Amino acid sequence: MALLHKLRSVGIGGKLLNMIKGMYDAPKIAVRVGNEVSNPTEYLCGVRQGCPASPILFDFYANHIFKNVRGVRMPGLVLHISELLFADDAVILAESSADLHDALYTITEWSDT
Repeated sequence: MALLHKLRSVGIGGKLLNMIKGMYDAPKIAVRVGNEVSNPTEYLCGVRQGCPASPILFDFYANHIFKNVRGVRMPGLVLHISELLFADDAVILAESSADLHDALYTITEWSDT
């Protein structure tokens, strides 16, 4: 699982990693509409919805996504800004469509590792 790989790469291991691994070992979801509940089905991507640990786990996972994205230069700032993040939403900033294409390619390559 990519999340576990990313956590290991930042030095998380031992009991904490085993606990997280247990949380994501064959996770299942079901949908409730009124009093009806669907059959459980496995989901294989993303962090668990409603889990208090999910925002932190997402941050660990997504922390390096934009590392190699050029971004845009803002007047008065030395650094380029490549993204705006809130919870699990992201906005990619680029100065041209070619830069945006490069950013999307970089992010896609990163997500495949």
